[in-house]
Amino acid sequence: MGSWPRGFSRALVAASLALVALPENVLAQTRVPDLAEVSIEDLMNIRITTAARTPEGVSEAPARADVVTAAQIERRGYRSVLDVLKDLVDFKVDLGGDPDYPTQLTVQGTTGASRVVLLLDGVRVSSPTNEPLPVMANYPVHNARQIEIVYGPASALYGADAFSAVVNIISKTVSEAPGLAVSSSVGQYGLYNETASYGVQLGADATLMLSGQFFHDHQPDLSRFYPDVYGDLQAQRTGVFNTIFGPMTSSSPVSAAYDSPLSAYSVRARFQSGGLDLSLFDSRERAPTAQPNLPDDSVYNADAFNENHLLVASGAYTRSLGRVTSTSLLMFSRHELDPQSGYRNLFTGMDRSFKYAYGTMAKAEQQFSWKPIASVTMTVGGTFEHFFSIPQGADLSAPVQSREVSGIIFNTNIPDEFVKLRYANTGGSVEARYVATPRVTLTLGARGDYNSRYGGTINPRVGVVTRPNSSTTLKLLYGTAFLAPSPYQSYLHFGSFSSVDGGQTYSSTYWHLPNPNLQPQEKRTVEVNLLQTLGRSVQLSASAFYSRFSNLIQAYGPDGIVNGRYLGWPVDYIDFTINEGRATGYGGTMGAAYVRTFSPSRRLEAHGSVALTDGRVWPHETLDHQSVPVGVMAPVQLRFGADIDWDDWRIAPRLSVVGAQRVLATTMESGSLERMTLPGYATVDVNLRRHLFTTLDAFLTVENLLDRRYVNVNPYAFTNTQEVTGAPQNPRRFTVGVDLRIR
Repeated sequence: MGSWPRGFSRALVAASLALVALPENVLAQTRVPDLAEVSIEDLMNIRITTAARTPEGVSEAPARADVVTAAQIERRGYRSVLDVLKDLVDFKVDLGGDPDYPTQLTVQGTTGASRVVLLLDGVRVSSPTNEPLPVMANYPVHNARQIEIVYGPASALYGADAFSAVVNIISKTVSEAPGLAVSSSVGQYGLYNETASYGVQLGADATLMLSGQFFHDHQPDLSRFYPDVYGDLQAQRTGVFNTIFGPMTSSSPVSAAYDSPLSAYSVRARFQSGGLDLSLFDSRERAPTAQPNLPDDSVYNADAFNENHLLVASGAYTRSLGRVTSTSLLMFSRHELDPQSGYRNLFTGMDRSFKYAYGTMAKAEQQFSWKPIASVTMTVGGTFEHFFSIPQGADLSAPVQSREVSGIIFNTNIPDEFVKLRYANTGGSVEARYVATPRVTLTLGARGDYNSRYGGTINPRVGVVTRPNSSTTLKLLYGTAFLAPSPYQSYLHFGSFSSVDGGQTYSSTYWHLPNPNLQPQEKRTVEVNLLQTLGRSVQLSASAFYSRFSNLIQAYGPDGIVNGRYLGWPVDYIDFTINEGRATGYGGTMGAAYVRTFSPSRRLEAHGSVALTDGRVWPHETLDHQSVPVGVMAPVQLRFGADIDWDDWRIAPRLSVVGAQRVLATTMESGSLERMTLPGYATVDVNLRRHLFTTLDAFLTVENLLDRRYVNVNPYAFTNTQEVTGAPQNPRRFTVGVDLRIR
């Protein structure tokens, strides 16, 4: 069993475990049953706003959507949005496969965390300019009433980057969570998680909600659990790294210990009064950058990290004017990659290099919803956004000191290209919803955007929701989306220079250079979604989709420059990010849910689902016959779970099964080009909760219960020889904690 952190948290947990040992009759004296009869139909009619930006039942929404409720968040022990997404069968979460995206998301076979828009009460909290911003505990869920997940393209509602899914965290109001709520937990391998929220009434119609979370995970020493991958960290012990480029020795100290911590915090203040909603959200996360490199090619020390800081301030005002509802929004968002961020690997001679990025967005939005008659709802809106961006650049010798002065390229005296972009986006949308009959609802909408960097786009959507009978819902959906070329994609540049004369002249073997002329990638999707209830206890669901992608953004174009020049110095090979190729994606999901209430305090919810996805990619437009399967995904995934309430106990076991995992590397099989694969895996997680008193719970979370050794995808496995073949994942971990509520 792994080591436990010491101190206050251990004492707190010991006290809570002592409470668990109290006799049942003592606890029952203060137990107040809070469970109600909830049927499958009730769950289907949970009100959501993300699918149409107006309230509606989840089964009525013109989109395929999932809802995770506050009760499920608590029962399953979710700490963040990342934990929630891991349990959804249409999501695949890969950890440690890319230093810029240490948590990578794949949705319905399409990979890219930047293709998922994150909202907090309808306000975007993704990176404002779509720079890499990992989804970790920096997006907490302890104060969420529910989390709404809408699948498929949604640019008709949300504009750029709503490509694969939209995830909206809906917060509890003060009336739903008054007073103080705190949670403290501690786990093996140096894990701490502390959360708090405080809701207070201010006068007759004003409220203030304050919430925050602190998370730290020292992480297990993976060299103990994967000795075939990490060996005994001999390079760090001796200081000599036998890299793929030859032996290297760092000029700065190297710790012999495996030290790869994660940390995150977030704070939020929300003031509501009548139709006014003011919010301030501040978050920060730090993740290591050594993975997925081999231990001879990277330093697994805590000083190799990326740290991202996000600040979002917003103010919204909603009021009714007869049959018209007006919603006005002003917001400002800022993201910064901390100047101390960077790498220690074979490309930096095992010394520290530094990275920097910065971006802001100021946004004004107005929406009107008009209901001229009971069966018709019209929604129109307009948006103006102004952006400023300093995209991530080359590895630097020292941290950037000012946004006015560029850094120096690592191991040179050459100033880096310090790109500063100012651009704007103007958008307008219209949508009509018509209830043709009590059993048929039609939705038709479109949004047009003009961006000063890449021009205009138009994205329509159509939805038909039918209810042939009271237990059957059928949705026919069509939508489009565009993935804007972010400044990160367009202006990212990396490589290195070397000198043989003390810095008088330089040369290079390789540079990846900017391509400011990138255009948006486009997606069109048709989807069918069926919901079937069987009595009050069973729901069956099935969906099938087909997507076409065009104008693909490829990170490494095939037509590089041999013997080129960069910043005046010779470079053996230069490549660029380009638009080229097309792809298809197709698949489906089948699921079943069962709800049984035995008594007000005894209840069972069980669910299971399977997702099958696949597709083909044509990398080059001129060679239509040469295609390969979609990479960086798992064609088969299964999820099973149960939420069991039994008097003072709650238990939530979950099983996740992931089939063979494709990477980008290819191999020839039976005359056709196929993706190489990493082995699949199955993991079991369990959360056990005991209600101690009216205001106090204790809980135990076990991750990877069966202590499996498994890997996640690193896209360039088998291709980049300095990388591991699959990113090793954590062993079994126990976490214990307490929740306290003072109302």
